[in-house]
Amino acid sequence: MVLLSDSGGSGGGGGMGGVPPSQQQQQKGLDKARANVSNALKGGGGITPTSSSIDPNNIYVHGGMPAAGATSLFPQKKANPKNPNLYLGVDSPIAFADYSDAVNMYFHWDAKVQNKFMSQLALAGYDTTNMRDDQVAQLWAGYVGTAAQYQIAGKQLSPWDVLAKDIAQRSKAASEPRTVTQTAKSYNISTAEDAAALFQGAAQTLLGRDPTKAESARFKSVLNKYERANPSTTTTTSTYVGSDLQNQTSTTSGGVSAGAQQLMAQDEAKKNPEYGAYQAATNGMNWLMEMLGG
Repeated sequence: MVLLSDSGGSGGGGGMGGVPPSQQQQQKGLDKARANVSNALKGGGGITPTSSSIDPNNIYVHGGMPAAGATSLFPQKKANPKNPNLYLGVDSPIAFADYSDAVNMYFHWDAKVQNKFMSQLALAGYDTTNMRDDQVAQLWAGYVGTAAQYQIAGKQLSPWDVLAKDIAQRSKAASEPRTVTQTAKSYNISTAEDAAALFQGAAQTLLGRDPTKAESARFKSVLNKYERANPSTTTTTSTYVGSDLQNQTSTTSGGVSAGAQQLMAQDEAKKNPEYGAYQAATNGMNWLMEMLGG
């Protein structure tokens, strides 16, 4: 396609042998645009596209290549309304191309354009350190697709423009405070020795004897089940500007305290049939000693 430039003025009534004035003006504009393209190619300069710069002849013009071969990075194609040309930007080797050719432009880039794209990706937040070539090509294809959607919606954005939007968004996010809230759960599970020590104290006080190994093991099972069902929850709130930490606070709730563990040991000891008899005997003996003492 030939890139057209907007042309002003009004058409005249004669000079082209019965051709309507509107067609005469259109032909003059086309001739002028082709002359501008030719002059730009001879000078090696770029061509700035306008909203009316698509020629149905579909000749692709390279803005910075020498005149030889400058018009055919891709084969000529007839205009296809179902596959419209996309604006690729003034910085792209080709200003316009259909979707498939626009995607394949990546494989025609020289090292300068490739390095520019990689540096722009890094500014947009991509980790390009170990990025494979096929991954970079897929990212370019993605930006071509997004630009196509913008252009369908009537917004003349090139893939480079879309990438620039991502860079601007990341730059804005890096300068604004952001709050990150993280929640973590932790479980404090008592060991066999911890459980045995807890239950031994309760058994000696409430049963008047040391617990058996089976009683200690049963208490450990009950205690561990309760501890797993009641973890402690820590909520940490951090404030960042970019990647710099500005402030951080943490709160912890829940979990099983030492007092709760002791209470569970006592409750478990009270379930033993010996508890009632031992308490009756102990209380009766205390009453007798008080009577005798009185």
